[in-house]
Amino acid sequence: MKVHLFGLPKSAHIRLRNESREWSDAVPEPHDFRSTPILSNELGQVSKSEIDELAKAVGEGFNHIVLAGVREWKKVYSHLRLTAEFTSRGCAKPIRDLGWPLLRQQLRAVVSMDELWLRKLSPTDLRHALLLPPMVFATNHDTADFWQRCDVYAQELFGSAEQLLGYIEKHHRRPDERGGRSWLDSRNRRYRFDATRHGRSPADRAGVKSYRFCFEIPPGFHYDVCDDSGRTFTIAIDGCSQTVTHCNVTPWGKVRPG
Repeated sequence: MKVHLFGLPKSAHIRLRNESREWSDAVPEPHDFRSTPILSNELGQVSKSEIDELAKAVGEGFNHIVLAGVREWKKVYSHLRLTAEFTSRGCAKPIRDLGWPLLRQQLRAVVSMDELWLRKLSPTDLRHALLLPPMVFATNHDTADFWQRCDVYAQELFGSAEQLLGYIEKHHRRPDERGGRSWLDSRNRRYRFDATRHGRSPADRAGVKSYRFCFEIPPGFHYDVCDDSGRTFTIAIDGCSQTVTHCNVTPWGKVRPG
C-alpha cells in the first residue's frame, strides 16, 4: 500500500516533517508513505495544479489518499473518484497545534482500515464487477449505481457493499455460449475481457499506470462487447451514435469500434 498525505499547509508540513524526522515510521512496514503540502498557508484551498500533482502520484501507485483538513475535498474527489481510496481527516484543533504523535496515530488508523477495505472490496482480478464501465454497462433497478454504492470509506458500510457485490455477481455474471461466465447487462449486451489487450492508450504507451478502486489495470485492458443475441446495437463512439455488431470498451467507458 502506498499512502499519500495531502493538503497540509506548507508551514505545517515542514514543521511536522521535522518533528517526525522525515516522516520516519509514519505507516507500518511494508507500506510506503509520502506527504504533499499545498502551497497556501490557508487550510483547505487546493489549486488545479496541486490536484494534477495528486493525480500524477496516483499514477505512481500512491492511491491511498489521506486528505488533511481539506475543505475542498469534493473538488479533489471528483477528479479521482473510483480510482483511489480516500480518507478525509478533519482537524479538531488548529493546525498549528497538530502534533506528530496525533497525526501518526491517525495515519496508522487509516492504514488499518484500508487493509480491511482491500481484503473485502478492492478488485483482486480482472473479473471483478467494479472494473465494469459506469455509464456504459446498464444495471437493473437493484444494482443501479453500484460503483458509487461500493465507494465507501467507513468500516460499518463494508458489509452492505459486500452484499451488493454478491448480488451483482449473481444477477449480471451469466453463463455464455463458450461454456464460461461473463458479464451481461440489462440491455442484453455481453462483456468479455479481451486477454490480448490491444489498442493501448497514449497513457499506456507512456508507462503511466491506471487504477480502479486501487487495483492496477493492465495496459490495453478492455472488454469486447456484443449483443448476446447477435443483433446490431447503437452506442456512442467519440460523441457520435454508431450502429455496430461489437465494440471495445475500457473500464472508464471509452468506446472504440471493434
